[in-house]
Amino acid sequence: MYNLETYRPIKLDDLVRLGREYDGGYVVSRRQVEKTDILLSFGINDDWSFETDFEKLQRIEMFAYDYSVSNKYKINEIRDYFGCMLGSLFVLRRSKVKEYWRKIFEIKQNLNRLHGYFQKKYGRHFIPKYLGDSDNDQYVSFHTIFTELSGAGKLSVFIKMDIEGAEYTALPHLSPYFDKINGLAIEFHGLNQGKAFEETTKLLLNDYYVAHIHANNSCGHIINSLLPMVIEITFIHKSMLPSENAEPSTLKYPVKGLDFPNMKTLDDIVLNFS
Repeated sequence: MYNLETYRPIKLDDLVRLGREYDGGYVVSRRQVEKTDILLSFGINDDWSFETDFEKLQRIEMFAYDYSVSNKYKINEIRDYFGCMLGSLFVLRRSKVKEYWRKIFEIKQNLNRLHGYFQKKYGRHFIPKYLGDSDNDQYVSFHTIFTELSGAGKLSVFIKMDIEGAEYTALPHLSPYFDKINGLAIEFHGLNQGKAFEETTKLLLNDYYVAHIHANNSCGHIINSLLPMVIEITFIHKSMLPSENAEPSTLKYPVKGLDFPNMKTLDDIVLNFS
């Protein structure tokens, strides 16, 4: 079981929330935003409020990756719902027909929103792939991404990541590019499953401080502990502030005005640092 004290944030006076309240928003340092030329976003689903707010503060080029909202994936999903709808028509289950039709309509609406926002002419690129440790029709690796971004300057990249547990496979391949990345906002999943979280974050903590931390309340605590099952951590590159200024934060987490429960109907999880 991980030690929460390892992830105590440092004291920063320029924290800002980007993205909507509740699920989808993250807290970052303004100095990271100001340093960023390129935003890499892994896992967007139907919410790009973080990316939108980031762009309002800093002129950037953004690249968003998510196979689960690609045309190919969603067309198959529509076909499945359409088949279910026809089956419900056959047995005269009209309420189910309406439900499946509503889902099809929502998928089409979200695809229209996605392609309306992510347009290359505005510097917003959507890549219909998952992040992985290799490359194929559905996955792209950090090696390929940063090869294509070969002109990225020192600490000019910020990464947002919510990829449902795949972070533990992908992140170990990121270390060759730390000199280009000023920070990361990551949602870590399955913190009760072995040492993956500790091993992965240990790698990051060699080069980064924790700028902010927030527990996702949707999955509760690890059994027989006060530690959250899912947690959001923002990292800031150590070179962005002198080591003598890296004092431990004395804030109470969640921070009022910055943090909100991921699920509105549940109380937020308090993180108690010793």
